[in-house]
Amino acid sequence: MHLTLTGNLTLIAALSVTSTIAAAATSPNNTPQVPSEPPYIVLSDNLDEPNGYGFCIDTYGRGKSELVQTHSCKPKAPEGSPRDYQDNDARFEYDEAANRIRSYAFEGLCLQALLATGKTEFGLLKCSDTKHQSFVYSEEDQTIRLLENAQLCLSVATETQEAGPWVKRPLELSDCASVDMSLAQWTVVLN
Repeated sequence: MHLTLTGNLTLIAALSVTSTIAAAATSPNNTPQVPSEPPYIVLSDNLDEPNGYGFCIDTYGRGKSELVQTHSCKPKAPEGSPRDYQDNDARFEYDEAANRIRSYAFEGLCLQALLATGKTEFGLLKCSDTKHQSFVYSEEDQTIRLLENAQLCLSVATETQEAGPWVKRPLELSDCASVDMSLAQWTVVLN
């Protein structure tokens, strides 16, 4: 009888430790624990990012790319790394004065919606006055809206995809009134 009780206590202790480790990955309200240095723009809900790091706006692949997505937020760059270090590709900043989302790593490049009938992609293009590079961030509802059409919110796809040891979700423009807000609320962290 004593051995069974000890076995059950051991099992309970093991489950408790496992639960504590799993809970440490995200905060109680599922807010991501971003390991990157600011600036970055992260989806406010961790969703199913397995490390608890959240989904940051990021370029496709490693380093500079012309296309943009969300990806597991990346750990800090090694001390002394140049601004354009390949893992800084997930560091973007919101420029409120210009209504632009700028790449931190690749100076002079901004997020741009590439709109086509039935499809939206996002590119990393030279910053300009084009209307598809103009976004408004609302701290009140945590949305990033296209300035040209404030009914459209920057959001992520509903499905998570593997990306090597990390995960990713495509960026989308969604109708703000009907999108699941866990897919369209952002936290902007500046330097």
